Amino acid sequence: MQAQAQVDLLARDLTILERCLPAHMLFLMMEQCQNAGYELRADVMHHLNVAAVSPLSQIDTLSVARLSRRIDEAARTLLNDLSPDDPREGLYCCAQFCLLLVDEGRLLDVQNQAVLVSLLLMDDIKDERKDQYGNEPVWRLEGRKWQEKAKKMLRRANLMGYYVNSCRN
Repeated sequence: MQAQAQVDLLARDLTILERCLPAHMLFLMMEQCQNAGYELRADVMHHLNVAAVSPLSQIDTLSVARLSRRIDEAARTLLNDLSPDDPREGLYCCAQFCLLLVDEGRLLDVQNQAVLVSLLLMDDIKDERKDQYGNEPVWRLEGRKWQEKAKKMLRRANLMGYYVNSCRN
């Protein structure tokens, strides 16, 4: 019976980590974009931060601290392996990663802010219209490259033991 409780606890932790990871990765890349001088909407950053921690609200304080470290380590490992030359590239790769998780049934919460922000980013990058200041798009669409990098991130996450089973979240 104790063994089953431990298995259940590990499964719960893995599910929470997998739900938090995409939003945390997007948030970290948005911070990198800001550090590079790019302006980002504060409300989007706030919603991503909430999405990254909201699954943790279901568990006890000690588990929150332990899982928060695991989530951050996993996100930084995946981003380190990605090692984008430009923080915007990393951000779009993370957005593609999130959408890939949804497409493959590995992230079922399609109303999750990470998913919605990813859709917003992909929609925005495809917009060929000039912005409110009359500037044309400066970042050309490199969707295929971002998708390939997202697939590599998923394979790496699988090797780390994450998103191995679909339909868990």
